[in-house]
Amino acid sequence: MSLGDALGLQPKATPPASSASAPTATATTAGPPAASALRPETPPSIRTTALAGVFAKTPFDGTAKTHFPRVAVTVTDWSRQDCWQAVATLWRSATQSEAVPTFSVCWGKSVGFAVNNAVSMRAFMLQSAVQHTGNVRTTGPKPPMISIPDRQPFGDRMQLAFQSFIEQLTLDTGWQIGPSMNLWIVGYDASAANAAPAVSASAPASPGADARGRAQLESALSCKPFGKFDAAGAWLASSGWRSGQGAVPVQLGTAVKVFGFSVSKVAVSRDGGEQVYRSFFKGVTSAQLVKAASLKLGKDGRAWGRVTPLGVLATGVEDGETALTCTVETEGQEG
Repeated sequence: MSLGDALGLQPKATPPASSASAPTATATTAGPPAASALRPETPPSIRTTALAGVFAKTPFDGTAKTHFPRVAVTVTDWSRQDCWQAVATLWRSATQSEAVPTFSVCWGKSVGFAVNNAVSMRAFMLQSAVQHTGNVRTTGPKPPMISIPDRQPFGDRMQLAFQSFIEQLTLDTGWQIGPSMNLWIVGYDASAANAAPAVSASAPASPGADARGRAQLESALSCKPFGKFDAAGAWLASSGWRSGQGAVPVQLGTAVKVFGFSVSKVAVSRDGGEQVYRSFFKGVTSAQLVKAASLKLGKDGRAWGRVTPLGVLATGVEDGETALTCTVETEGQEG
């Protein structure tokens, strides 16, 4: 790509002058169609979401607490030259995330916009990560090795739109380079905008499969070895869980038992080199959970947890609810 291409300086065709009798579109028009009544309504701007200025609100100050936030973006519509759509996972910490539903990122087309913001594109591409998931691209919390996928579903004609999308994304989020990669593109997935697990009415899961799925999930939430996660994953999917959603909680259709307590809300993340299995306990105190799970007070005199054959079990409070988290390090391991 030439410097002129990178900065959006290549000559553009001049559209014909409009008139009352002129048609709104012609069959010979090259390139993407203009915005019209045939195009679905543009979703809310990124500036109305939790991503607006998110990095500017917590600038990196050299301390570990500002290694977050991190944002993983999945592009869901890249058909336009002036506005793309996406969904995202926003990580407030290594264990706390939230899903950001479909939003739009729209940009100007002026030469000034391209020249003034081209530096954002270069800086974004040069991000690095000390700990990463390699070429496996996930929604976090660990970033991939590079900030954008090496394969893109659009040709050279859309490269300027891609550049403008990145430039506007960094502007709207207040992005700044941090100690490690904190903003990346997971991929391009048109189905992610309204993704929902498919539940087949003609082939419902058998009672035996449901029981096995519940048992696997209960073991994982209790930080006990559970073998494969196949049945548990299928059973979770019936409650709306998606394998790539990160540690975003889901509400179970049927409660499970974790250390004797009923749990209806869980968060399961099996991305990258770390697996997280989190239970939320309604009406259960931390003291009750510490006793039931046989947790020990840490050396800092504040945190409660213990090491299990599967991983590390720890308790805490998230959004006002008592939570129990099993963290399994899988980097360099299979499964």
